[in-house]
Amino acid sequence: MCPAEQCLELDESFTSSSVLVATADLSTGSGSKATFVSEQDPNNAAISSGNLVLSLVKSDSGYAGSTAYFTRWIHYGTVTAVVRSGSTTPGVVSSFQLQSDDGSSIDLDWVGASSNRVQANYYTNGQIDLSKAAAPILTADPTSSFIVYKIVWLPDSLTWYANGLAVRTVNRRDTWAEGEQRFDYPDKPARLSFAIWDASSSANSALTQEWAGSMQTNESKFSMAIKSVTVQCYSNTTLQNAHGSTDSNASSAAEQQESDAEPSESVSRENLSDFGLDREESKTTTTLSSSTSSMNGNEDDLSKWLANFTTSAASRQLNSFGAISSLLIAAGLAVTFGA
Repeated sequence: MCPAEQCLELDESFTSSSVLVATADLSTGSGSKATFVSEQDPNNAAISSGNLVLSLVKSDSGYAGSTAYFTRWIHYGTVTAVVRSGSTTPGVVSSFQLQSDDGSSIDLDWVGASSNRVQANYYTNGQIDLSKAAAPILTADPTSSFIVYKIVWLPDSLTWYANGLAVRTVNRRDTWAEGEQRFDYPDKPARLSFAIWDASSSANSALTQEWAGSMQTNESKFSMAIKSVTVQCYSNTTLQNAHGSTDSNASSAAEQQESDAEPSESVSRENLSDFGLDREESKTTTTLSSSTSSMNGNEDDLSKWLANFTTSAASRQLNSFGAISSLLIAAGLAVTFGA
């Protein structure tokens, strides 16, 4: 059942401080114009210089993070955000997330242990699976540059973009879990959020620090900035059968939205060649299958999680990279852990 606060089209550039309120003020007059709400105490979220700025602030008891939620729920659609990561040092996690009440989540994460990458991941029913993460290298430094990221979430497919280049696609039909007799695909209404938090603050701090690194600095503050957010709602009444078929008109409209994106150089074409793609192929829509990758322990970067890449030209198998034994605790969960 969809929440009462159903999806609302959004084009937010954070020019007014009234678009962000604390939870306590959401139901008051000052909350009537809010599109985002800060749900943590202390409140380390603010509108500053035309950006939504989320800060991780050091105190006597450790670092206190920040999370801002869109005030509406989304049930499929396209979310585009222009983001500058705050993960400048190991131990700092920045996140762009769609999270459902059933424990499903669609994520873009930046971690200080591999600050030149963005990590695309998803999971369902609280079952976190790091082998599904893809972590392409970005040619522009995501901690000093604003980069356009996009999540296109449809009833039958899910695609992550970095400045117009698709870095991963998962098709619902490929997620069938025979044992559970269900699709392991996010299909419940979700809340959009942005967050920054300390990996050591989670309930599984040893594991999250292995993934994101551990804080090795006395720096007092880290900040993530969001310059703009747009939300294009798919439909709050989309019907789909057990095999994931959808309304053709709605699907065609969503496909047209995807085709508008043009590839850019924010994802390194040279690095794409390491993924089994050449420069010409990378000009087409590049996707990552949802197949699970095997991992070996001889690489120097925890975020080199690659599965089987495909392109419209051909399918190529790759060797997987990275050493990881941690659980990915997404920004929504970090709130629970007291980040």
